[in-house]
Amino acid sequence: MKNAKVVSFLFVLSLVVAEGSFLFAGGGADSSAETWPSRDITVIVNLGAGGDTDYNGRLICRYLEKELGVSMPISNVTGGNGSIANAQYKDANPNGYTFLVTNTVALSGNEATGISNFGYDSFTPVAIFGKQSGENLIVPANSPYKTMKEFIEAAKTKPDTIKYAMSTGGGAYISYVIMAQAGGAKLVPIDAGDGAARMAAILGGHVDSGIVAYATAKEYIEAGKVRTLATFMGESPTYLQDIPAAKDVIPEAILPTMYVMLAPKGTNPTVVETMNKAILNIVNNNAEYKTECERFNLQAPFALNVQDTLKELDSQRKHFMAFSKYLGKK
Repeated sequence: MKNAKVVSFLFVLSLVVAEGSFLFAGGGADSSAETWPSRDITVIVNLGAGGDTDYNGRLICRYLEKELGVSMPISNVTGGNGSIANAQYKDANPNGYTFLVTNTVALSGNEATGISNFGYDSFTPVAIFGKQSGENLIVPANSPYKTMKEFIEAAKTKPDTIKYAMSTGGGAYISYVIMAQAGGAKLVPIDAGDGAARMAAILGGHVDSGIVAYATAKEYIEAGKVRTLATFMGESPTYLQDIPAAKDVIPEAILPTMYVMLAPKGTNPTVVETMNKAILNIVNNNAEYKTECERFNLQAPFALNVQDTLKELDSQRKHFMAFSKYLGKK
């Protein structure tokens, strides 16, 4: 009888140990898709606080907290055009409680330029959840160039005379390479720093042109201090239809900056689908979110399901990789 009790106790103990091993192997009991989310979710934004990626990440997370019923504290981990955070968090525990927010041009651009040696498929993509108003080709108000076509033609006929403010790596640099390789524009690239610094260089007359996000240039455009010749989005922003698309002059001149949430590779597909559906519900049905999104982005709210997110990321990757040999990638 005593032996039977000992055997029974050891059997129960083995079940407890086995269950515990299962839970810890998956990152804890709350990694189960059935109970997700059961605690706070950490969100990493891989670009600086106050920028458009940071703003859109914080905006969607504010409404996701209400949708999912948990807090979603955000941390900015910057450096290397987002590549430092990407490298650090792509191999994080895939337990459903760590997500990364970035933008699609930084993600694929880093791979194409060689800043990163991996791409979107090193993560589990969750959702593309918004569009930028567009990086714009900006010139001073007194510039002789009224259209992008005039600008490109001048850069061909007067090579190496037009100074173009950009920054090394990322979308700003890619815009220069595309105009040079696909459009034949012989510009003088000036590494002027981030968008705000590039705007200052244009306003100060230190350069003849530059690439600046519309949101950064907006007040100066409206004040008549600078002029936008084109947007590098694939099409004119929803509420800025008077801005022509750069692709109308150079078909390859597209930098479709969208905001994307990623999870570590191996995250439970049910968790990913649940997060995606929560994002889609906010983007498609939340009137408050719509108002804030439109005010900042000057674009209608936009989000893709998981499969369409994968398709868009793959399309952008192929687009940028076509220019990788000119971008310093070995």
